[in-house]
Amino acid sequence: MSAVASYSRTQRAAAAAAIVDSAGKRWGLLPYQVAKASDAAAVRVLRDQSVAGAVAAVRSAARAQGGAA
Repeated sequence: MSAVASYSRTQRAAAAAAIVDSAGKRWGLLPYQVAKASDAAAVRVLRDQSVAGAVAAVRSAARAQGGAA
């Protein structure tokens, strides 16, 4: 069993949101976009996606919208 598997889905969602929140500024997102992206990452994890997959999906969405991600 991996270390991540021992955390609840809610804890993993919070971790994904925190990762996106801290990285959002480096990706060139505006503050309201960082908030929306963090929320999107958390929702993806709650819908059974991995934390890494959720962060990658949000990063590519930021890229598609013109951010520097």
